[in-house]
Amino acid sequence: MDRRRCCASLVALLAAQSARPAALDRVAVQCEAVTPWAALPLRLAQRLGFTAQERVELRWVTSADAEGSESSAVPGLRVGPFDRLVRWVLAGGDARIVAGWVRSPQFAVGLAPATPDSQPWRLGVPHDRQLWASLAGMVLQRGWSRKAVLWQPLADAAEAEAALASGSVQGLAWGDPLLTRLERAGRLHVLADLRHPLQGQRWLGGPLLCTVLAAPSALWDAQAALLQRVARALRRALAWLQEASAMDLAPHADLAGLAHDRVTFLQVLERLRPSYSLTGSVDAQAVHQSLRLLASLPGGVVDQGFDPQRLLPPRGWAGA
Repeated sequence: MDRRRCCASLVALLAAQSARPAALDRVAVQCEAVTPWAALPLRLAQRLGFTAQERVELRWVTSADAEGSESSAVPGLRVGPFDRLVRWVLAGGDARIVAGWVRSPQFAVGLAPATPDSQPWRLGVPHDRQLWASLAGMVLQRGWSRKAVLWQPLADAAEAEAALASGSVQGLAWGDPLLTRLERAGRLHVLADLRHPLQGQRWLGGPLLCTVLAAPSALWDAQAALLQRVARALRRALAWLQEASAMDLAPHADLAGLAHDRVTFLQVLERLRPSYSLTGSVDAQAVHQSLRLLASLPGGVVDQGFDPQRLLPPRGWAGA
């Protein structure tokens, strides 16, 4: 009897071990100048379990601690604005795009009500988003005023709101959630809403690629299958994001720092949902157009001779 019990216990133990899920591959993901809205789909891929189902565990690190990330994590994934990736590659960095999912700059240009047109406008812009000033200046010259715009770098949303209230700036080139709150209160009239990809195409020309996930060539060579699994998880999160109801979305407000203001979170997402790609696949046309746009800006980030193939996935990449 004892022998039968022992055998049964052994069989149960072996069955339990075989039923255990496969170990997850840990991947270090370094975020660089990414807003919570831009990173949201990848964060959702992790929270909703899509990465775990692909046997991937994302370990989020900052540029400051990337070098000290756990040795068991695969290093090298970078999430950031497209222009940051281009600058990094121009400076000697080595990376190709795994996925791209934000199709518009996700900010708008607006003025305080009753702002006169008789003088150059002074507009506030985030101090770490000088590209927004260049893009907004281009849009304003094309559609509203050819007068020079004076740009005032501002530290954060609180400083921007105070500057607008005091009149030290007449408007803002800013993103959410401040943008939605000011619109809702009637304190900002939006001129050009670059949160929507159709508006981005209208004023900036063609499809754009604004937020990307990139990996160095060494990681492509050694872990292409792993990158494919990450891309699949992201694709599922993007599909979920397009179909999710307000009830589905609300519990994730904390990912945008709005755990205590779910109403604003949902309002912002209604504006931003069209800006997210449906699949996250790398659109070569959007890469080319984004490079042309960067080259056309004053003191262009990149010259016209930059080869887009330096950024595109290797030939044969199946994506998500």
